Amino acid sequence: MFRILFSILAAAVLLPAQLNRGSITGVVSDPTGAAIPNVNVRVQNTANQAVFETQTNEYGQYNAPYLIVGRYEITFEAPSFKKLVRSGVDIGVTDVVRVNVTLEVGAITESVSVSAEIPKLATDTPEVDTSLRNKQLIDLPLTFAGARLAENFAYRVTPGVSGSSWTSNINGSTNFSKETLLDGATVTTYLSGHFGESSVSVEALQEFKIQTSGMSAEFGRAQGGVFNYVMKSGANEVHGSLYGALRNEALNANNFINNFRGVSRPQDRRQNYAFSGGGPVYIPKLYDGRNKSFFYATYERYRERIAGFGAPNTTAPQPEWLDGDLGRLLGPTLAGVTDAMGRPVMRGAIYDPATFQRLPNGRFIGDMFPGNRIPVSRFSQISRRVNDIVRGGYLPSVRNPDGSIPLVNNAVRPIAGTPEFDQYQFAAKGDKMLPGGMRLSGSYSLPCARAFCSIRLACGT
Repeated sequence: MFRILFSILAAAVLLPAQLNRGSITGVVSDPTGAAIPNVNVRVQNTANQAVFETQTNEYGQYNAPYLIVGRYEITFEAPSFKKLVRSGVDIGVTDVVRVNVTLEVGAITESVSVSAEIPKLATDTPEVDTSLRNKQLIDLPLTFAGARLAENFAYRVTPGVSGSSWTSNINGSTNFSKETLLDGATVTTYLSGHFGESSVSVEALQEFKIQTSGMSAEFGRAQGGVFNYVMKSGANEVHGSLYGALRNEALNANNFINNFRGVSRPQDRRQNYAFSGGGPVYIPKLYDGRNKSFFYATYERYRERIAGFGAPNTTAPQPEWLDGDLGRLLGPTLAGVTDAMGRPVMRGAIYDPATFQRLPNGRFIGDMFPGNRIPVSRFSQISRRVNDIVRGGYLPSVRNPDGSIPLVNNAVRPIAGTPEFDQYQFAAKGDKMLPGGMRLSGSYSLPCARAFCSIRLACGT
């Protein structure tokens, strides 16, 4: 099955919303606390050298919106004041980071560098969220059984979020009421916010933010909240990642039940590997994309093969039952229990419906089949065909030490309902820096689970 989703976002100058961006704001003042107007503010991404320039207003306020996720360096310059450089400012998706600075009096040729940590408390937005950066996504324990899914973190670490990728609930919302965004584009096709089989690799993600309340107007399509994914972008420095995980029955000890039954370890094989990498677009002797054009690509594959049977906790019909002989079900007489004619009642007795009659007192009475055996001649054609199917592959497989078949827990069932499962996840992202601090980006993802495939294209500025 193929699905194609095209999403083209308008230019940033026309679209004030920043679904996958952040911003920096603050006030510039002098040592007395007075605001300094017309301060030149230069915000530079340290990974790709993208620059956004602005000035403080008459109240000393400045604002740098629509910044891509990453680390920034901010330079403040004004006549009669020392230049101040604030480094190490991390911006996440939808973050509004406040950086207030105080400029010292002096020559502009003098410089002051500050790398103090930005306060974690957000005071410029009412949004309540949980943000997981790439390092946290990799370092936090995430089972790879069934393929890695970053969304599972939301149900483990975010207050008010519960459920699974299929039935998620945010602050008591109904199912399928959240929105899921990948690089600012919705992933919704037929189920709101569902991203299970179509999810991109964890290695492809720069940040995963779970927004639960207080979102701004551009997120108004979601009743409960927003799962916001931002993919990694290339930078001037070539970077990447490599991941691998293995599970095999050869590394496991056999369980107690299998040892007791003399059964070997069942097949339990899961392999998961991923690699990613990116950097500037470079074509020898033709094009050098440093500071201009970047790419990042990711591939992940998960393979699962599970075979064998579990503990004997399934009950199958006895072979003689298929011929009408239910004698093993017949137990002792139930103490103090009699039928309408005062006859004792035996445990497990099967009564012949053809013998039922109504007594004058209104109660019904019937006789049990002799020896608890139903004549085969009384079987319908449908029952005989069903019995043939049972004989062909649904008889008990467990026996007692004396060779008899237990009445209950006499069969086993496969460990896994899906013994074979494969998933592939490929994603690529390209970025082009434009004049005036603009950026054009496009992302492509192709997840494929078994026979389920999805193609997604997204472009943005």
